[in-house]
Amino acid sequence: MSNRSKGKGQRVRQRRQLRERRRSERRASAGSGPSLGAQPNARSAAVPICGVASPTIDPTLQWFIAKTTPRMGDRALEALQAAEVVTYQPRASEVVVRRGRRVVRRTPMLIRTVFIGVKDEPHLAAAKDQPGVAEIVCYPVEDKSLEGNIAGMVLKPARLDAEGLQRFVDRIAKGEIVEPVGVKVGQSVMVIDGPYASFPATVDHILSNDSDVRVIVSVTMFGKASPVELNIAQIQPLR
Repeated sequence: MSNRSKGKGQRVRQRRQLRERRRSERRASAGSGPSLGAQPNARSAAVPICGVASPTIDPTLQWFIAKTTPRMGDRALEALQAAEVVTYQPRASEVVVRRGRRVVRRTPMLIRTVFIGVKDEPHLAAAKDQPGVAEIVCYPVEDKSLEGNIAGMVLKPARLDAEGLQRFVDRIAKGEIVEPVGVKVGQSVMVIDGPYASFPATVDHILSNDSDVRVIVSVTMFGKASPVELNIAQIQPLR
């Protein structure tokens, strides 16, 4: 094998090791990142909401809205957390069945948008300079900083009310429904596994918890509908 081929193989291995190390660091930061509130058990900003307890918005912080650059949302979150900026990004969850396994997929509800909590104006300026952060959402106000200036408008960062943001977070957490993609109550499905395989059915209820997603369907046999509880991977939506 030539030295050139050996060098290429070594570079491929180094890139693979670097990707694995970054994945491990992201998983570690997701489990031990900064919390949203002053309580030690508050959920990390890196941990998406999954229809459980609401994160706590710390009222001692100043809250703003940051916009991230395209395809840089994850890097922006990591950089903000490294700068000790508390972040909150509302996400939606859906259950996807891949190769017979249940996977919860979480996607941001607001495109390129993250709520940030900072201590003061210098901390806000530091947050704005982080990689992946495009801008801080602002609103126009009349410039009254110096007397004698020509009247005009300037942009000022839009500070959010902590109590109002907490109500928004609570509503998101309470209203989020985790349900299988393409499977809804009342939908016609086909049973593809188990003793009822190849029978048509209708979804009556969706039962979900942290470890499994099961559905109750009405299976039509010999002209009579019978309720049957199945795993989500045992049914297939009918187009």
